[in-house]
Amino acid sequence: MKTFFLTLILMTNLLSFESYNYVNKNYKLTSSIELQNDYFPTISPHYYAQKLHYFKSYDGLNIAYKIFVVKNAKANIVISSGRTEAMLKYQELIYDLNKNGYSVYILDHRGQGNSDRMLKDPQIGYVNKFEDYVLDMNYFVSNFVKKDKKLVLIGHSMGGMIASLYAEQYPSDFDALVLSSPMHQVSFINSTISNLACDLIEKRSHNIDEYITGTDSYDDSEAVFGNNILTHSKERYKITKIAFDIEPEAKVGGPSVRWVAQACKGSKRSVDDASNIKIPILLLNAQNDKVVTKEAQEEFCSNAKNFCKGYQIDGAFHELFVEEDSMRDKTLNAILDFISKI
Repeated sequence: MKTFFLTLILMTNLLSFESYNYVNKNYKLTSSIELQNDYFPTISPHYYAQKLHYFKSYDGLNIAYKIFVVKNAKANIVISSGRTEAMLKYQELIYDLNKNGYSVYILDHRGQGNSDRMLKDPQIGYVNKFEDYVLDMNYFVSNFVKKDKKLVLIGHSMGGMIASLYAEQYPSDFDALVLSSPMHQVSFINSTISNLACDLIEKRSHNIDEYITGTDSYDDSEAVFGNNILTHSKERYKITKIAFDIEPEAKVGGPSVRWVAQACKGSKRSVDDASNIKIPILLLNAQNDKVVTKEAQEEFCSNAKNFCKGYQIDGAFHELFVEEDSMRDKTLNAILDFISKI
């Protein structure tokens, strides 16, 4: 009951995100038709032309990364991806950022993509503690990312929460922060139930490293576009599936109970400590997101005060970078406009 009333109080004091509707035709953005035509002859070769590298984490894991440098870059961008994702899913985004004059640095978070897994079953989404993600990224940024240009951190979903924690702990590393559907709270129906669910999971399941109830290993038979709640774009959904079919070892299934417990802790900390961030923040909210809660995103922006600007992408599902053209174009326009003014 206490959690319920705290949530009501917070909701009355949160920022309201306005819709983002401006589209600059001067940006070079790939359309869904171009994606279908150019993925194999152009976009995928652009991605695979860059060597896959690894570094050792503090606890001995091999963490995968790639670097895409363009000549006379306007800025250097680091990408922090979401849960179950791999850098191979970001081929179109990397291609578009490079076309628009930005160098890109991207890593696979521990436990997914081409980075080492930590459990006997490599399909279980697992992390010991979310701080490990931040430590991996700090080593990556400190040792492999050039600081010769303005530096921007882009984080999506889980990667957005990791990016938030990073900017809170290392406030001088980046010049700006961009958050796409950040996981400032995992959604269990609504914000109030999410709080209660997290409280229950954290108290009872700290050391359980099995799939959380209702999830299992990656199942190709379940990858049906009509059943998904992540994107409206059939073309980008299909391309994503193809990308993972080419590298099946990069696939990840459902999260472990421990991962969910740690996600609950980390997301709460990312919101509570948002006032530590002293760089410009752009937060993009997907209007019809069923994966993370809007309330926590608004609370994060409120806590970050004047450093944070939030926009809503109308009609969008969770994955803004692989949405249909009208929504993806608005997302990338908002980001490119924001970065150009830093």
